[in-house]
Amino acid sequence: MSDLESNLSALVAKVSQLEKQQVSLKRYVVKLKHTLDEQIENFNHRPEIQDIENLQKNFVALTLRLDELLALNNPIKSTTETQDKSPDNWQKTEEYQNQLVFNRTDSRDVLIEALETAQARLIIVCPWLNFNSIDEHLLKKLKNCLNRNCQIDIGWGYLGDRLNIGKGWKYNALRDLQDLEESYPGLFRLKLLGTHENFLVCDERFAFVGSHNFLASGNQSLEREVGVLTSDSEIIQGLINRFDDGEGLDEVEINRRFAASVKSLDEVEYLPGVIDESEMEFRDFSMVVGEDEEEEEEVEYLPGVVDENEMEFQDISMMVDEDEQEEEEEEESQEPVVSAEEFLRRYSEGERDFTGINLSGVDLSGKSFSDSKLNLSNANFNGANLSGADLRDLNLTGAKFQSANLSEIKLYSANLSQTKFINSNLNKANLYNTKLEKAKFRNVNLSEANLESANFTEANLSGVNFSNSQLSNDANFSSANLKKANLSRLNLRNANFTNADLSQADLSKVNLLNAKFEGAKLQMVTMNQALCSETTVFPKGFNFTKLGVYFIAPAASLSEVNLAGRDLSHVHLREANLQGANLN
Repeated sequence: MSDLESNLSALVAKVSQLEKQQVSLKRYVVKLKHTLDEQIENFNHRPEIQDIENLQKNFVALTLRLDELLALNNPIKSTTETQDKSPDNWQKTEEYQNQLVFNRTDSRDVLIEALETAQARLIIVCPWLNFNSIDEHLLKKLKNCLNRNCQIDIGWGYLGDRLNIGKGWKYNALRDLQDLEESYPGLFRLKLLGTHENFLVCDERFAFVGSHNFLASGNQSLEREVGVLTSDSEIIQGLINRFDDGEGLDEVEINRRFAASVKSLDEVEYLPGVIDESEMEFRDFSMVVGEDEEEEEEVEYLPGVVDENEMEFQDISMMVDEDEQEEEEEEESQEPVVSAEEFLRRYSEGERDFTGINLSGVDLSGKSFSDSKLNLSNANFNGANLSGADLRDLNLTGAKFQSANLSEIKLYSANLSQTKFINSNLNKANLYNTKLEKAKFRNVNLSEANLESANFTEANLSGVNFSNSQLSNDANFSSANLKKANLSRLNLRNANFTNADLSQADLSKVNLLNAKFEGAKLQMVTMNQALCSETTVFPKGFNFTKLGVYFIAPAASLSEVNLAGRDLSHVHLREANLQGANLN
């Protein structure tokens, strides 16, 4: 063997070794992220927080005492500034200059007072819009205010949520507000600001600025909050100008401002192929450190978490569970690309076994292949146009649909097990009665897709938005990954979620009567105004009552709840309290 051949052989072996180490490192980074999340969670629940809260309490008390002493030494000072500032006295003060408001109960009362008394214009600014605050009671207040011909402007959207602004549990009340915007054109307006502010202005009479995200959380929590209620005309006008001068943003501008504001991104060296910046979900990180912490600070790795001397890349893969491993980048198919013309010719000549065929980029839109003998397992459809194509009853196990156009495609009764749908358009697709076991969906448009009777057992549906798709009430999601998925407003009666992972998923206003959740993970799940019954099976110890779920059963208390359009067939409500309930 010549020296050149020897060197080339050694180089190939080295490249192969580096590729293996890169895959192992990629898996290790995922595990490290989980470890880091746990450490941050522990940090945020450290005992020192209680000490900080006590110090804050003492600080407020000292501030009040200082105000009293200053008032005694300044008899000319307005009596409106020396009134009692206790939490229970804010609403009793008709003429005030500046007044402290404590905790969520009182700031919620300020919001209600503004909605009940505003005559000309009410401005409300809050980054998040959640059912916990924007419930049926608040929506009724909003409508009453609008019916008085009072203009309501709402500024919303947290810049740090980036591509997730308007999506997920933090914004699950956005659609209700958009409905108001359609019903009251020109009178009710939503303005996307990219903000972390919390304030309101009622006419030109008073304003409130505080820490409470009063359109995202109600007054049920005992979380400490503080705000200032003021009738100072300069402050009021300043807040009005700030809102009116604020630019309404679009997605491009949000991304530009986000990238410019996060300096830590420029200080991190990403290893090529290990971390894809486009897939980093900053929303998830902010969920860990708390919704009120707008900046992601640099984290120093704690001693004992990572020991560089003990890292053995060849053994790292053993540290990561299968369900925690990131999908490796899609490898290019080694098969030559087959053109649409060649494929159609071979098909017309009677060929039916196309296992592993590379049809990337082909245009087969509107074509019909409804032949149950046609085998397209492991086929590559990356970048293909299959809009309106008929692939019903076909074997497509293990096929790849990356950046593909599958709008209005007919895939009912097809076998799509272990298929990958990545960055693809499935708008109005028909997947009725399809087999989707262990399939993967990532960044997929399922708007108006028909998914009735589909089997999603062990499928990876993390972050998928099902809210505008059609799902039958006996859907099978057993052992599926539904982390951060949006299932809001669906009828999932009798659905099977056994052993599924629904962490941070949005199940608000979902019909869960008779649904099964044995062994499911429900950490940080949203279920506000969802329906459950005595036959809904939750994991042992799971307390659904704290999540605002409506319990549908005999003698249940359902006064003032909105059940319009819900499927309550065969439900017994003997002796239930339905006073004021909406049963349209």
